[in-house]
Amino acid sequence: MKITEKIIIDNYLRPLTFKNKESLNLLDDVYFDKKKKIVFSTDTFIEGKHFLYASKPEKFVKKIFRATISDILCKGAKPTVYFLSLGINKTNKKWLQKLKKELYKESKKFGIFLGGGDTVNSKNTTITISVIGKVKKSPILRSGAKVNDDIYITGNLGDSYLGLLLNLKKKNFNNLNNYFNKQYCTPNLPLKFSQKLDIFASSSMDISDGLIVDLQNLCRSSSCGANIFFDKIPLSNNARKVSFNNKIKKSDIFLSGDDYQLLFTSQTKNRDLIKRISKTTKTKITCVGKIIHKKIINLHKGDKIIDLNGVKNGYIHTF
Repeated sequence: MKITEKIIIDNYLRPLTFKNKESLNLLDDVYFDKKKKIVFSTDTFIEGKHFLYASKPEKFVKKIFRATISDILCKGAKPTVYFLSLGINKTNKKWLQKLKKELYKESKKFGIFLGGGDTVNSKNTTITISVIGKVKKSPILRSGAKVNDDIYITGNLGDSYLGLLLNLKKKNFNNLNNYFNKQYCTPNLPLKFSQKLDIFASSSMDISDGLIVDLQNLCRSSSCGANIFFDKIPLSNNARKVSFNNKIKKSDIFLSGDDYQLLFTSQTKNRDLIKRISKTTKTKITCVGKIIHKKIINLHKGDKIIDLNGVKNGYIHTF
């Protein structure tokens, strides 16, 4: 049996929290200091695994920076400061200047500053970014979903996956190459909308490993299940077009992850409120399903339920 991230967390890391409530039982992507209203998250990115072009900071810095920020935003928190640890081998002033330039632009965009970090010599380029954010009251965790809650997704899914296929030179989308490359390298985070989550969301997380895998994690934390409707899953017009022209399965597109959109739940009474906030923040919002009592994920397509057994539902961390 392969050792997965879940096995490592459940059997080896969770006991190390000593049941400290601020660790949230390691069932979420953040640490929460209730007294100080501080949320903390950290992510590590490795050359060749999480980004392709270590020699070109302009190709990966936005992606990994926003991926880390996303863990804070999906909790309804405002990011304030980040810490950067660099493991680099051969480098030069030109590379460092590009890295600085990209980090400077991202820091200004999200109103966040560098608080510290570390630098070491490493065979492969490895970057760890940790972010501290603040909340007004409490973060919106994965564990708050309730039976009959609506399930929502911001933005579109799958554009980043198509951009990855392009960068791996597995596909060529011709006049749409620039569009998908941008979606892959520069995730469009729902920043303004995320700051309103505390008004209506019962649970929330970002979609990083794929819709089904991440929804399973949310439902596991909330002790529930979900009905999801295939035809409701939001894809961009460009993704639909290349799916048809290039014979790419729609399920492969939205199951693959790296989208960094919000996956959240809310009571049905909040539908009109969510629509209004969607409009004022200019954020695309789609209701894709409903939380159910039975602990299972059902993907409905018309009158049928798609069998998810044996299907790669997203990225599974194995070791």
